[in-house]
Amino acid sequence: MRGKRFVLGEEVDLLEAPPEPQPSIAFLPPFDPLVWDRGLLRSLFEFEYVWELFFPPAKRRWGWYVLPMLFRDRLVGRIEPRVDRAGGRVQVLGLWWEDCFAPRLTEGFVEAMRDALRAYLHFAGATHLEWASHLGTERRLFLTRL
Repeated sequence: MRGKRFVLGEEVDLLEAPPEPQPSIAFLPPFDPLVWDRGLLRSLFEFEYVWELFFPPAKRRWGWYVLPMLFRDRLVGRIEPRVDRAGGRVQVLGLWWEDCFAPRLTEGFVEAMRDALRAYLHFAGATHLEWASHLGTERRLFLTRL
């Protein structure tokens, strides 16, 4: 990273010996401060993020409203959830993993993903989760009940 970075003196110890991050997942919305600076995101996490909302469907690489997934201290993939408030459901339209990330082989990930999906259902005021037909493996892996 180029340029100066500043840290509070009392937080230097955190940089030298950071605590082990909890096994939790956050779905980051497009306006989350972590994803605002696309260049910084790329240099820190080697993660390419483009909000494709305004792209024509044929030019989208991932999807219409895709959210980066932060697991512990890594951006591990993207999810495209669609909230259907009238139907009381959340549809998972797409799920993409970063290269070299294996959800099944990553300690704590599967349960953390189930927790994140439950939290997203609660956020959406939904009672059930539906998966696109091409995501059968993920549906079975992340089976979620409220």
